[in-house]
Amino acid sequence: MKKYGRMTVLLFVFALLFTGCAEKGSQQQQQELAAQHSDTAGQKEDGNTETPKEKNPDSHKGQQPGSQEEKNSDSNKEQESDGQQAGTSQQEPELPALNPDTVVYAEENVVTTTSVNVRKAPSTDSEVYQKVPRRSAFTRTADDGSWSAVKIGEEEYFIASEFLQLASEIQDNGCLVVIDAGHQAHGNSEQEPVGPGASETKAKVASGTSGCVTGLNEYELTLQVSLKLQEELEARGYQVMMVRTSHDVNISNSERAAVANNAGADAFVRIHANGSEDSGQNGILTICPTPENPYMGNLYSQCRSLSESVLDGAVNATGANKQYIWETDSMSGINWCTVPVTIVEMGFMTNPAEDQNMADDGYQQKLATGIADGLDAYFGN
Repeated sequence: MKKYGRMTVLLFVFALLFTGCAEKGSQQQQQELAAQHSDTAGQKEDGNTETPKEKNPDSHKGQQPGSQEEKNSDSNKEQESDGQQAGTSQQEPELPALNPDTVVYAEENVVTTTSVNVRKAPSTDSEVYQKVPRRSAFTRTADDGSWSAVKIGEEEYFIASEFLQLASEIQDNGCLVVIDAGHQAHGNSEQEPVGPGASETKAKVASGTSGCVTGLNEYELTLQVSLKLQEELEARGYQVMMVRTSHDVNISNSERAAVANNAGADAFVRIHANGSEDSGQNGILTICPTPENPYMGNLYSQCRSLSESVLDGAVNATGANKQYIWETDSMSGINWCTVPVTIVEMGFMTNPAEDQNMADDGYQQKLATGIADGLDAYFGN
């Protein structure tokens, strides 16, 4: 009994010791866990960037300012912005410039050979700064063969080189004559006002009559004489502009007048031939507006003087019958004019003898010479 009693006491003491150690270890472990929790909470409150690793490292990407991902994102945005700017720059058209391979720089005095547009850049697509009349003087600073740079004040503008001439090379008499070879191969029955703002209309242009014997079309005859007149006038020092030089055109009477108006013509001569139901009718006449013309009556005296001079010149050169000057406001090609104008009816294609005369090359030259003589008289040359 004593032996067992001692052993029981020893076992009881051992159990007590073991239980105390276990509790002490458990308390120590709880204290360590509490300390770790306290450290973690302190780190979050202080905003320390060295936070403990999370189970999902991607769950908060991009939330921290200054992170590498944000830097990469900013870099991409800058590249996109640069790319957009570069794209915008490439889409903007470059301003036209004189051809560097052919341009010649030199200051020289030039004049315009017709009314012409002065542009802000050397291109027909460029904005028109102003329109100037024939014989406008400029100082040219550069020329690439197609476009010329000219000075206006302190600025530089551009004019097509073909419409400029050196002032020192001008050999003409300073007069511009626009010649309209009447009619065309195919008439145009569409209507247009007989004058600016008119309610009355007429066909835009007719094909004309034809020779009763020769069968020569009026539009053919008028161009043949007009080309001879051009050559004659240029030989006398005139500047000449042709409304048409072929038959296959479609130019209305108002548009023909616009050619002369836009060029600033000193005289507009319209070449035609006559016709009548009376085959005995013959001779030359000219046409001008009346003093009361509602569209361009202010030019009556100039048109009348031009018509008289041309009629006398043509009759004297050919020996044809002198008809008269017909004053009328019924001609669209006159009513639309803002320059002195006359219509020359060279003879009657319905008269057998006159039809044959007008088809003759030599007689055509006499007509051209006579009309040129009339223009000399009109201008006092």
